[in-house]
Amino acid sequence: MSGTPIMSGTPIEKQSVVSCTGAPTRDWYAWNNLMPPKPDDFHIVGEVQVINPGIVAKLYPKEPQGINPDILLMDLILVQQPGIWPQILTWVPARYDKIIMNSTYTSVNIFCGDDSIANVKVENVH
Repeated sequence: MSGTPIMSGTPIEKQSVVSCTGAPTRDWYAWNNLMPPKPDDFHIVGEVQVINPGIVAKLYPKEPQGINPDILLMDLILVQQPGIWPQILTWVPARYDKIIMNSTYTSVNIFCGDDSIANVKVENVH
């Protein structure tokens, strides 16, 4: 086995980050799953329009987080997978899941770089 770092089964050097600036997004929905059994978990889903179906949308917690622990700050990152892809506008899913221990989120602010592109109210599901 080589020493090449692997991300989702693909060598990192064959992936490249694509700018999310101006990429339309839609259908954001976030919820705290508070139904038994414990532990509780948090989820956010949405869609991003990209220029080819080989682009994957990823959500990561923003570093640093803000001063309000009830508001989760997320970075939207678009990653071009290797290969030859048709240049066609496509909606791709974006999703983030997390186990929550002692608190729940009330909203999520999604960023593309320094720009806020979506503010999503979080629903509590009991």
